[in-house]
Amino acid sequence: FRQATPELELGRLNIGSRPAKRNPKGGVESLRAIPWTFAWAQTRMHLSAWLGVGAGLSSGDEEDKRILREMYEEWPWFREIISLISMLISKTDFSITKNYDELLVDPSLMSLGDEVRDKLVETRQAVIDISGAKDISGPHIQLMRASSTIRNPYVDSINVVQAEILKVLRAMPEDDSPNLTPELKEIKDIRTDALLLSIKGIAQGMKNSG
Repeated sequence: FRQATPELELGRLNIGSRPAKRNPKGGVESLRAIPWTFAWAQTRMHLSAWLGVGAGLSSGDEEDKRILREMYEEWPWFREIISLISMLISKTDFSITKNYDELLVDPSLMSLGDEVRDKLVETRQAVIDISGAKDISGPHIQLMRASSTIRNPYVDSINVVQAEILKVLRAMPEDDSPNLTPELKEIKDIRTDALLLSIKGIAQGMKNSG
């Protein structure tokens, strides 16, 4: 998670009324919900919105499938939940998330990213099976297509740039390192500003910031 997303860099943003972590020295488990969701949204994975949904909705039993489809047709609350999940899944992007992994993640952990994307495929199919839709966007399809046509060329480019900036920034000396010369610090500050702008741009473009 920390390698594949800009979670560690979110603290540089001048937003939020509380620290990103409940325990400053803690790990991922100490993160508050908003930075957890925000970081996954940045990489177009939106993991916190759908993880576990596919396993919960998938069943090899035909009677279970019938009941789920009946719930979708007759329970407005359940239908709205499925509709919202389908909308968020439609904003995920395999090639973008994989690019972050390839640039930033240790090769020994790459299989974890592949496993997560497999679960995303499972969730997509489960939602389509229940809703009976031909496309994951479901009832949002016309709006999503129009929005994506305008938005994606810009946001995709920002995602690619952000992944590259994260790679070069993480390779630079830490702020308190004696190896960080004044010249390198100036370069690092410029790259950090570019990274923060990319974070804001993606959040605006995706309309789901966390």
